[in-house]
Amino acid sequence: MKKITFLSICSLLSLGLSAQQTISFESAEGFTLGDIHGQSGWISTPCGTDCNLSTQLISNEQASDGTYSFKITPDTNYGTQAGPILGGFYDLATPVTYSDATISFDIYATAAGLSNFRFSALGEDAVGDLFNVFLVEFDWENNVRVVNSTATGYENLSTWAINTWYNVRVEVSGTNATYYLDDVEIGQATLISNYNLTSIRFIHDNYGGDAYIDNIRINNEELSVEDYSKDKVSHFYDQTTKTFNIETVNSPFTNVEIYSLLGNKVISKSLTSTTEAIDVSKLSSGVYLAKVSVNGSTETIKFSKN
Repeated sequence: MKKITFLSICSLLSLGLSAQQTISFESAEGFTLGDIHGQSGWISTPCGTDCNLSTQLISNEQASDGTYSFKITPDTNYGTQAGPILGGFYDLATPVTYSDATISFDIYATAAGLSNFRFSALGEDAVGDLFNVFLVEFDWENNVRVVNSTATGYENLSTWAINTWYNVRVEVSGTNATYYLDDVEIGQATLISNYNLTSIRFIHDNYGGDAYIDNIRINNEELSVEDYSKDKVSHFYDQTTKTFNIETVNSPFTNVEIYSLLGNKVISKSLTSTTEAIDVSKLSSGVYLAKVSVNGSTETIKFSKN
C-alpha cells in the first residue's frame, strides 16, 4: 500500500487546514509559573466538585523553545492510576477536521520504568460524549506506542530515552494517522474514532517521573518561503520485486541514501526521475531508513524489507 509523505506543503489554503495554533506556554501567551489550571484555557484533572489538581505546572526547569514548558508530574495526594488521567486538558477554540490534521509537540521525560505519559486528541459525538481519535504514549518500558483500531491493544513504533527532547508529529489523512519522531516516520495506524478534534490532553498515570511538554503546533508547522510549491512523495516496498518504490508529482528525485537502524549506509544512489524503484534485494530482512531528496528538501522514511 502506498504511503504519502509531505516533503513540503503547497500552501496552507490548498491543504484546507483549519484552526492553526501554536502553544509554547510563554508569558507572551498569558502563562505564568505555577498551577496550569485556569491559564489560557487549560484546566487540570478534576478531583471533585469545584476541585482540580494544583500540581500540574507551568515550569521554567526545561524548555525546547523559549523559557517555559508544561510539566506533568506526580501528585502525592493520589495513588497510582489504572491508566493515564492526571495532567492538563485543553479545548480547541475551533474544531479541527479529523481527516486532514497535523499536530506536533515536543516532550522530555525524566524517568523510565514508572509512569506512562500520554498525548491524546479527542472528538465529540452528537450528544457531546468524548472519544479518543488518536493517541501517542511514551510508556514506562521506553516504548513510543499508539493504538491502532484495526489491531488489538497498543502497537510499539519506536523507543525513547530519558532526559532527551523529542518532537512528535501526527499527520492525519482520511482515517489513517502517520506518526513521526524527530521528523522520521515511525509508523502508521488507523484512527481510533472518526470525530472532528475538539480537545487535547497531556496526562500520566501517577507512577512517578516528570514529563515536560512544549511547542504544541496544531495545523501549523511554520512553513518557510522555501516550503512553497514543492512536492509530496508516495512510497511503498514491493515484496515481489524486492524494490523500495518512490514517486513524486512535480520535481524529479535527486538522491536516495538507505541506512540500517545501526546507522550504517547500505545504499547511496543518484536519481533523475519522478518515479524510482530502488533495488534492495541484497539487503537482509529488517527495518531501514531511506533519506530521499527532491527539489532541495530531504525526508527520512522508515520501511521494512522482507
